[in-house]
Amino acid sequence: MANQHLLKEPEKEVCSFDNAEIAALKASGAFPTGAIIRAFDQNIRSDASSDEWVCFLAYPFSIGLRYLFPDFISRFFDLNGLSFAQTMPMVWRVLMMLDQIKSCHIPNLCIEDLLIAYCLRSHGNSRFLLFSTSKNPFILKATKNEDGWKRKFFFVKRDSIDKVVDLPVKWLTSAKIPEVFDLEELDSYFGPVHVKKKPSPKAATSSTPTSSKATAIPKPSPATKAHTSSAQKRKETDSPATSETFPYENHGFVEASGFMTYFLNQGLECLMHLYEESCGLNKMLEVKLKKAEVTIVDQGMIAAAKSQHCEDKFKAMT
Repeated sequence: MANQHLLKEPEKEVCSFDNAEIAALKASGAFPTGAIIRAFDQNIRSDASSDEWVCFLAYPFSIGLRYLFPDFISRFFDLNGLSFAQTMPMVWRVLMMLDQIKSCHIPNLCIEDLLIAYCLRSHGNSRFLLFSTSKNPFILKATKNEDGWKRKFFFVKRDSIDKVVDLPVKWLTSAKIPEVFDLEELDSYFGPVHVKKKPSPKAATSSTPTSSKATAIPKPSPATKAHTSSAQKRKETDSPATSETFPYENHGFVEASGFMTYFLNQGLECLMHLYEESCGLNKMLEVKLKKAEVTIVDQGMIAAAKSQHCEDKFKAMT
């Protein structure tokens, strides 16, 4: 295996997914029968590239996913070419929730529709997340932190599972991400924006040394402000703090997804009720329109009869 050296602090990302956890994963049926999982090895990092082995995070399997992943989720990775190990937990949460919505409510939902609510962003160490395009995220609780997820990974032999899809060999960098996901590199996502001062020609000829320290931009653009404020609030809850409608504060993603599904079902019931009411209103208006048409015809016949009567009287008088 070849190390890509993409991790900024590799000593902090030593694998902790040991052989006992690998055995439990196999027993859970997370992979097809015959899948070969490499034994635990602390010397290998998650950014290692290999033509023989492919790296998986343990996190997606902890929230109920199985390999092969659903078509909706597989399509996401087919389009952007990301490695599973460089995809942050919040992405898995959003994809899993949207796949549930597609299965239960919106069969025509496709992965390209993801751009309506999210855009793909890098977040240091060439890892990626989905950044909400609105201050009110479509999927609540998706940004909740997951302790130790970077260290829980394992490798599966390619020829034992990749008979249907082409699995990634290397981690991708932002320069290679397709434009379909409107990527914007944000490796300094949680920090202030800095620029380096370039020494002027005059200063270069002076005997006084010039400073090359990075200085913060005093007035960032509205877009930068939006990104920074969103980043600073990322550790806060996504749902209203005192709302009784969204009881997510004390629940993790798996539990909160149940509430989310219930909430969506309630919304669909309201929409169906409104639809039925509108259908009833349309029927009532159609009945009234028919009555009005009959009344107009009757009034027209009466007016024609009166006109004929007056015409006959006029002829008799002349």
